[in-house]
Amino acid sequence: MGPRPLVLHLSALSDAEYKLFTESLADITDDDAGRRHSRSDADYEQVSVGVREVRAWLRGRYPNVSSAIIEEV
Repeated sequence: MGPRPLVLHLSALSDAEYKLFTESLADITDDDAGRRHSRSDADYEQVSVGVREVRAWLRGRYPNVSSAIIEEV
């Protein structure tokens, strides 16, 4: 049995959190279409992002944050 995926249901987010989350997800996944117009919740629920991609995105987005802090996140 492999590791259990971490799942964030979009209904758990406020409107501001939803906007930030979906914009960030489009950025992480290099989804130009997602940046240009809204995708459905079902579309976002099908996206899977690995730890390596998130780690690299965080390092690029927040260059002043130490690697140790990013690893904690």
